[in-house]
Amino acid sequence: MIKIIATDMDGTLLDDKKQLPENFEDVIHKLLKKNIRFVISSGRSFGALKKQFNGYLDSLTFICDNGAYIVDRGNVLSVSVMEKSTVDSIISYCEKQGYSVLLCGKQGTWYSTSSADFADEIAKYYVDCHFIEDLHSCSDEIFKVAVFYKEGYSELQYDAMGEVFSGSTVQLSDKYWVDIMNSGINKGSALSKICNRLGVGYNEVMAFGDYLNDVDMLGCAYYSFAMSNAHNSVKRAANFITGSNNDNSVMKEVKKYCLQ
Repeated sequence: MIKIIATDMDGTLLDDKKQLPENFEDVIHKLLKKNIRFVISSGRSFGALKKQFNGYLDSLTFICDNGAYIVDRGNVLSVSVMEKSTVDSIISYCEKQGYSVLLCGKQGTWYSTSSADFADEIAKYYVDCHFIEDLHSCSDEIFKVAVFYKEGYSELQYDAMGEVFSGSTVQLSDKYWVDIMNSGINKGSALSKICNRLGVGYNEVMAFGDYLNDVDMLGCAYYSFAMSNAHNSVKRAANFITGSNNDNSVMKEVKKYCLQ
């Protein structure tokens, strides 16, 4: 029996218009009655997720910032704060490369790039954003550094960042964003922590994803689904393939396996 369902947001649960499935409320209500835990797993901050899931904060579990911040039914379960020296080295490297940097912390999100492209991207995924002249002067406790490149990252650029920051987790969230967290922090380690806390095993977990930062999470679930629109590496990591994010595929699979 499936006891935990975890799903990515963009490209997975949400359609291309960033909208939730029409039957989301009905499905969640039925899952709660069956005591099945539903987990929203995203690179987005909790502030942004709170806005979209305002009516479900005491019912759902949230893996935020790719696992750096976990909230379980209204209670903060885990926060992985980065060393300031690590954050400073990331800022210096990325600004030298011409990348735009966003610091995700307990008091909000912080940026120093004032370009229109970056402002538009930030607005898609983050709230409570603050401009600061020098990111090195930020005194907030930072748990994720999000790095935007408007041209889109090449494989060479991504690999270079992985080598430079080999002591951290470096993940491509989409074509334009790289997220950097403490070593061992990812959606998979976050889901494992939730499963261990609840005593739920691999064969009792369902997970959905579409991009590279979802691979670790899919590895925690026997019922692991890659969307038809997913990156090929995600499809290879999943045990099953479902339809696209525009076809309400997450809800269809949930109903098929959990509500019939």
